[in-house]
Amino acid sequence: MSTESHITPQEIVFIHSSNEMYGADKILLEVLSSLPDVDLRRSVVWLPDDLPEGQNRLSSELRARGIPNFPSPAPVLRRKYLSPSGIWPLPIRLWKTSRMLKRLRPEVVYCTTSAMVICLLLARVAGVKQIVLHVQEIWSPREAAVLGLFARGANRIFCISTAARDALPAKLQNRAEILFNAHSDSEVRLVPVPPEGEQLRFVVASRWNAWKGHSTLLRAWDEEVCPGDLVILGGPPTMGTGIDVPGLVSGLRHREHISVVGEVDDIASYIDAADFLILPSDKPEPFGLVLLEAFARGRAVIASEAGGVLDVVTRGTDGWLFPVGSASGLASVLNSLDRGMAQEMGRNARRSYEENFSIEAYRGRFRQLWHKMKIEDSGEAYAQS
Repeated sequence: MSTESHITPQEIVFIHSSNEMYGADKILLEVLSSLPDVDLRRSVVWLPDDLPEGQNRLSSELRARGIPNFPSPAPVLRRKYLSPSGIWPLPIRLWKTSRMLKRLRPEVVYCTTSAMVICLLLARVAGVKQIVLHVQEIWSPREAAVLGLFARGANRIFCISTAARDALPAKLQNRAEILFNAHSDSEVRLVPVPPEGEQLRFVVASRWNAWKGHSTLLRAWDEEVCPGDLVILGGPPTMGTGIDVPGLVSGLRHREHISVVGEVDDIASYIDAADFLILPSDKPEPFGLVLLEAFARGRAVIASEAGGVLDVVTRGTDGWLFPVGSASGLASVLNSLDRGMAQEMGRNARRSYEENFSIEAYRGRFRQLWHKMKIEDSGEAYAQS
């Protein structure tokens, strides 16, 4: 059965670039849950059809929530399509997606990540009234020069952090709005940090991409003084350059204090069992959603000092920051901590979550922006009539 035979007359199309349950996937779910009910009932999610077999965690969650979704041939900007040998499927994908949009004629096309920017122009050509880009990445200067051309097709741009907005071309920055990420753990039963005794416990939870800072963390860990016990969650990326985390651990002096757990369905219990969460990325994080997962559970964080992290962490209050890529800087932080700090900073982290990053606060901000967009759309339609 062809992809087009699955098309239903929905009026709001979300075009997404992955089918996992990491940052952008979770934020898509939050966006959908923040929509007014009348708009959610008119929505459909297009997911990529070019992912490895068995990668379907997001689509499974969407089905559980009763949200229509199906695989589509949307032209995702992946490295494999941008090489001389791999570019041939791209024109076919462009043609198929353009045809689907013209047939469906949705009221809104919402591209959930920068990887979908080509779809902005396709939507514009198809006559879509409202076209939204949700920027969940920090563009490099070269990316800004190229992606910025496609992004001009968007009526509205949402950015997940100040760093993400500031990386856009100047003309796009002027019409971009910041919509900080959120996490939906407002009603969680908090597990207190143990009062005293035992070594400090740390957890790191992310894909094992080369830039996520695992090697920086493990170099810091193998300094003269072992800072405590470390749990490593996550796994190799399905695409992009990965790193052999178990191999790195096997060569350390303090490896008996490290547990490599790998992929888990839910990191909450691991955060509860830790004193601090570490985000040691070697390049700026666009936001760092895992920081909010820690904050929501009353745990302070240690993170590299760049990108969206600066919108989340207040140094010395709800977390500690260290220079990007600096193993010695991270080691200095790790060896300066104690359980009293974990308790006090954890309470501050929970307070910051409740005031700034709860799903209730997010839904209020999103619905304001969504309502503003619909009002402007109505105004434009009235002016043209």
